[in-house]
Amino acid sequence: MEHKTADRPDWTSVTDRTFEVVSREDSCFKGKVTAIHLKKVKEPLMVHYKNNDHDHEVCIADSGYTWLQHFPEGKKYAITTILNQNGEVVQWYIDMCLDHGVNENGIPWYLDLYLDVVILPEHELYLLDDNELMDAFKKGDITDKDMKLAHDTAKEILTKYKEGVFEDLDVCRKHASEWQAEKRFV
Repeated sequence: MEHKTADRPDWTSVTDRTFEVVSREDSCFKGKVTAIHLKKVKEPLMVHYKNNDHDHEVCIADSGYTWLQHFPEGKKYAITTILNQNGEVVQWYIDMCLDHGVNENGIPWYLDLYLDVVILPEHELYLLDDNELMDAFKKGDITDKDMKLAHDTAKEILTKYKEGVFEDLDVCRKHASEWQAEKRFV
């Protein structure tokens, strides 16, 4: 299981950035929110998503992009909202995680359970890295209980999204709009 931090210190293709962390609490969200504003990248980062119905190439990192990451208290996932230079959502990337918290420097961290859900603004859904989850289980890096948690969490997110009741994305949109207006949290 990978221990990851929100500030992404090993992201060498990003040559200039700002990073901030805030605590947020309102009627729909309680937790930490981070922002990495990618001022300068060596080259755009493109990803390719494909399933039976759709085939998309998406730019997820470029100069001027912002990655907002939400760590909702009590949830077993973290949501990254990727905004382009115009503040438009490029995608939501949801990491299933065993746990998340804050380190001694105030930086949010999470224990990545490999399985991910991607939601594109056109409402396409992708479940990613189930093979990585299975490999980690076979190697003994995660337990059967961890694997079940990842699958159950992803299933709950997908079900809620399809039913139109996954409110976390509305919270992400609201916080993204606030961040975009000031290029910082207020």
